[in-house]
Amino acid sequence: MKHLLAIIIFGFSAAVVQASAKINHWVHGSGALVYLVEARTIPMIDLQIDWSAGSVSDPKHQLGLAAMTAGMIDKGSMVNGRLISEAEVSDRLADLGAGLTFSASAERASMRLRTLSDEKKKGAAIDLASSVLKAPVFDSKILKREQERTVSAIKEADLKPETKLSKEFDRQMYGQHPFADSPTIKTIQAIKSEDLKRFYASRYAAKGSKITVVGDIGRAELDQLLDRLMASIPKEMKEQQHVPDVVKFDKSKQSNLVIKIPHEAQQAHISMGMPAIARKDPDYFPMLVGNYILGGGGFVSRLVKEVREKRGLAYSVYSYVAPGRQIGPYAAGMQTQKAQADLAVEVMKKTIGDFIANGPTDEELQAAKSNLVNGFPLRIDSNRKILDNVSSIAWNDLPLDTLDQWTNELRKVTKEQVVAAFKKNLDVNQMVTVVVGAP
Repeated sequence: MKHLLAIIIFGFSAAVVQASAKINHWVHGSGALVYLVEARTIPMIDLQIDWSAGSVSDPKHQLGLAAMTAGMIDKGSMVNGRLISEAEVSDRLADLGAGLTFSASAERASMRLRTLSDEKKKGAAIDLASSVLKAPVFDSKILKREQERTVSAIKEADLKPETKLSKEFDRQMYGQHPFADSPTIKTIQAIKSEDLKRFYASRYAAKGSKITVVGDIGRAELDQLLDRLMASIPKEMKEQQHVPDVVKFDKSKQSNLVIKIPHEAQQAHISMGMPAIARKDPDYFPMLVGNYILGGGGFVSRLVKEVREKRGLAYSVYSYVAPGRQIGPYAAGMQTQKAQADLAVEVMKKTIGDFIANGPTDEELQAAKSNLVNGFPLRIDSNRKILDNVSSIAWNDLPLDTLDQWTNELRKVTKEQVVAAFKKNLDVNQMVTVVVGAP
């Protein structure tokens, strides 16, 4: 049985790698933008809808509104005068062997549906999702329950040094931009049922939404299912999501800002970084390769060698680039003994600064490109991973052949491109450093 399972998994992985190159794209009759990858190996369908309804547009006094709205959509809906309760939704999903979730990130709100491709089951799953979307009740009693859960989670999280670090780091990097904001107990408690209804009615619409589908289905059949699904929501948004641009650093101003926050944690938690690039930036692949060398490549990275191997300051040290539609951060981080926090910050800063100034060696560049290219199949070895990648392509308006060209783009990166990209987008003297648990 294990041997058979291994053959099935291997065959599925090979199939999805081949299927990943073909993204079928069209505009549905509702105005939604559809991105389909056919993967016929297993009888499953994964569907995601993305709306411009993220937390960037939360009112300052109701931070958490977008997330609370998304989280409440499947908690009961009134269809044709009958209440489809939260429990009924859950029971029907269990009977169908399906999954339905709603969530909201900074830029977007998402619905994910996973169902078997069996004719009856997928039809029933689509109809259930349509009913859920049609008229969420946003019941005040359930809202109160969810608010209490969220408040408890905030109270617990705020005791942890990593939460304090994350919130303060975002505040310092993004300033007045909504990316700097995070919900508080007060802003969560300020949300009323009417606010959820208004937000949902104004932001969730068919036109302009991005629908990504991966699985055992073709275009004609999917179009018919989407006719049923998208008919349940308004055609156009009543209110557009306006997101201000992230302000990049000003090279004429040297900040070197270091924020130290006392905490009883045994170790100091450190983050250092700044806003860097958006996903569509031509520097994306040079930044990706360069970051792998600097801190994203685990034990072979520069930061690990300087911080861990040479000085023993931390067990783990890392860096990453996280771009989106908007400019996302470059960040580096680690944990170290409190007494060594200042030295650790100094070593991290010098290592990053040296890399920005001089770039990688030829050997480092070749090794990084080889590792990233060889690791590409792991990015698309399941329907879920393909869905993640294709939904990112859709959301960031990337070329449809992005996955096909991924390894080619990596191979083309030169040392000169890495140096130019890091010098253009990063400045160690502009980076914000936050230390929680500082001595």
